[in-house]
Amino acid sequence: MSSGNVDSSLAIAKLLRHHRELKQRKGLFQSRQMDFFRYKRFIKALKSPEYAKKAANQPDLYPPVMGAGDEDGKAREMFVSLIKAQLIVPCVKLHSEECKEHGIKPSKEHPSLILSNKAELLADEYYVWTYNPKTFMDYLIVTGVISAILALVCYPLWPPFMRRGSYYVSLGALAFLGLFFVMAIIRLIVYVISLAFVRSEGGFWLFPNLFEDCGVLESFKPLYGYGDNECYSYLKKLKRNRRKQAKKAAKLDGTSDKSKTQDNVEDTL
Repeated sequence: MSSGNVDSSLAIAKLLRHHRELKQRKGLFQSRQMDFFRYKRFIKALKSPEYAKKAANQPDLYPPVMGAGDEDGKAREMFVSLIKAQLIVPCVKLHSEECKEHGIKPSKEHPSLILSNKAELLADEYYVWTYNPKTFMDYLIVTGVISAILALVCYPLWPPFMRRGSYYVSLGALAFLGLFFVMAIIRLIVYVISLAFVRSEGGFWLFPNLFEDCGVLESFKPLYGYGDNECYSYLKKLKRNRRKQAKKAAKLDGTSDKSKTQDNVEDTL
């Protein structure tokens, strides 16, 4: 691949990396969170006004797509150039059962992805970005971490008021941690005692979401609950099952409507 093609591919990737038309999602690819998208979404991004404006100003880096005759063919060539430059790779999204077949632990938060052997350039085919340029926020985080480390190393040089402030902050953190452990122990004791009275309801829990995988504020909501009915994971699973049932019902309705239409057509014939 020539240097010109590589520069063009990099420029296109940089422009469209976070384009809204891609409607990217987070997925677990090789045990890392990566952005992935559908092929048809990338083609739409290449036909967007933002890309057209860049192509008009810098046609060498951004080859025009709109008005180029075979627009889909031109977009396909550009997409292939990104694959050859290894800026994107084809992938397959796995379902829970397929994850077990590949020895991958399913994640509740993000779908699992594996590398595909070939790119067929189908509309609903998935691709994952391997191009992850550094952003201003990345540099800001690195600078902040280094500054914090240097500040801790220079603790003996801190003025007295800063040392006193850090002392009170550490005491507050220890008090909060101790309060959390005390609350967890009391919560467990209350649950064990409640089993003698409300075992059929799964026991009584204070802060049922305290150890759930949710936000800080959600961990303390609701104040109490019985069994797993108020747990964040249980409610999330319940919503997921309802969505699946709704999709199945919609598919069944669609197939029944199609069969009715076919019957009507046959009757008219």
